[in-house]
Amino acid sequence: MQSIKTYFANLSQQLGLADELIVLSPKRRAAKQPMQLGEVQEQTEHYLDLSSGAEEGKGIFTGLWGLLAFYGLLLMSPVIFQDWGGAVYVFKATAIMSCITSLVFLLEVFWPASSPIRFNRRTREIYFQDKDKLYHTPWDEAVSWMQESRSVTQYTGAMTETPLELLLQRYDHPDEVIALRLNLPMGRTAEIQGMLWEYLRCYMEKGPWFDEQGKPQITSNREAVLAKYREKQKQAKIDTEHYRELVRLGIMSLGRMRATVAYDAFMLPATFLRDITAKYARLRAARNQWDPLVKERCRPDGPTTRLYDLELARGLHQAVASV
Repeated sequence: MQSIKTYFANLSQQLGLADELIVLSPKRRAAKQPMQLGEVQEQTEHYLDLSSGAEEGKGIFTGLWGLLAFYGLLLMSPVIFQDWGGAVYVFKATAIMSCITSLVFLLEVFWPASSPIRFNRRTREIYFQDKDKLYHTPWDEAVSWMQESRSVTQYTGAMTETPLELLLQRYDHPDEVIALRLNLPMGRTAEIQGMLWEYLRCYMEKGPWFDEQGKPQITSNREAVLAKYREKQKQAKIDTEHYRELVRLGIMSLGRMRATVAYDAFMLPATFLRDITAKYARLRAARNQWDPLVKERCRPDGPTTRLYDLELARGLHQAVASV
């Protein structure tokens, strides 16, 4: 992985970050305990999928068109009872809006999207696929880092950002290296990002199942992990308990809480359709997004050779292989 190491060295030197970066290691603890933060889409005995954030916008347009169709029907509903011509007009308008919503739904479900970031315990490799481009890196030689920065604006006040990034190289094109963010950086401190990396490290080094302290356990906690992810991704809900807690802590006023609940209720048709669209988009992507080389290595009986080993066999890393 000489290309990745060279890329990282050049990046640090050019940006003058060598003394500010916190470099993370697969072999060294990054935090006292792991935290999965809800971004884990899938976790099995053989691989873990971490959300890349690419699916965050899935379902928004379907939800908006569905919202227009729903409230448009409600506003026009009195016309139905006036005469036959008015009823026909309402049904035609509803049919057109419903067809547009269905078309947008199909487009969002079938539109190609970037895959999650996959950590394979069997071959000890990390994968990411962007359409037809497959990127990878061996876990044992992974180059990852974070850098905490603090900015102050007149709109948001003080804000701490700590991007957690990982370098991967394109399969069969080792000179093409990308820096991939493992999650969204907003509002994350170095400590929190370290806990996410520790979760990934525990999975690869101790997993597949472990408790909140990172200690290995025999039984699977997959459902608990997925439940947290689904709860975070779910938009069609009115979390009154959470709002009441914010009011109790003085973070939110009672009037603002009522306005927020009313807004959430108004948007329920849109968020409901958004959840359904995102769900089916993820299911379809899970079946079609990965290169066959990745799919077969994630099977329980699949090959254990790394993509890096295949590149070595073709002489793409001669300088490294000769060391």
